[in-house]
Amino acid sequence: MRKTDVWYELAAGEMPKLLADKLKLFGFRRDGDVYFYAEDLLAGSFRLHVKVSKDGVSTLLMDTESEEPYVLHLVENAQGAFVGEVRAAYQTVLDRIGASCGEHGSFHGQYVEELLQYVQNTYGDELEYPWKDLDAAVIRSHLSQKWYAVFMKVHPSKIGIGGSRPIRIMDLHGTAEQVAALVDGKKYFPGWHMNRKYWYTICLDGSIPMPELKQRIDESFVLAQPKKRR
Repeated sequence: MRKTDVWYELAAGEMPKLLADKLKLFGFRRDGDVYFYAEDLLAGSFRLHVKVSKDGVSTLLMDTESEEPYVLHLVENAQGAFVGEVRAAYQTVLDRIGASCGEHGSFHGQYVEELLQYVQNTYGDELEYPWKDLDAAVIRSHLSQKWYAVFMKVHPSKIGIGGSRPIRIMDLHGTAEQVAALVDGKKYFPGWHMNRKYWYTICLDGSIPMPELKQRIDESFVLAQPKKRR
C-alpha cells in the first residue's frame, strides 16, 4: 500500500460494532489503535485490505496486476458480470468479518441494532446463538427461558418473495387470531421454520416502522412468559 491510496470508509450500518478480541482471533493485525486485515480475492486477482479504527471501518481493494486501487465494485450503477463477481467477493469477506467479529454476528445494521437495544433496555434479554450457525439466533426470555424472537438469514424464496441474495428475517410469536390478521404476504409472512398458526415472519429491512416493530416484540414477549396459576 502507498500513502496516496484512498481508503473507502463504510457508512454507518454497513458494518456492526466490531470487538477487538474477535478481530484478533479472525486474523487482524494490530498497529497501535488500528487493526488491519488483508485477503486475496478471485484467485489472487485482487487483494482486499480492511482497516478498523476508532473512526470506523475502511476498505481498499487493489488490482494485484496493475497494483492500482479498484473502485468499480463501489459504483452502484456499474454493471457487468465481472464487476458483479468482484462486488460479490468483496461483500462476502465483509459479511464474514461482520458475522465473526461483530457484537451481534450476522444481525447488524442500524435498524436491527436499534431493535436489539430496545429489547435489552426493556427486558434485559440479548441475542443468543444456540447453534453453531452464525446465521441463526434467538432472543430468549430470562424469566421463562422461552424464545420470543428468532432471527435467520435465508434465501428470499423461502418466504415467497423475489431476489437472489440472502435476506435477514425474524419470527415473532402471536395468537392464532393475530397471526391470521397480520399475515398479508407483503409486510408479514407465514412463520418460517416455526408453527405457522402461532408464529409469523418479518423482513429486517426497515419495511416495518420501528414503533410498530417494538409493539410486535412486546406482544411476543408477553406470550413467552410463564402462565399465571389461578
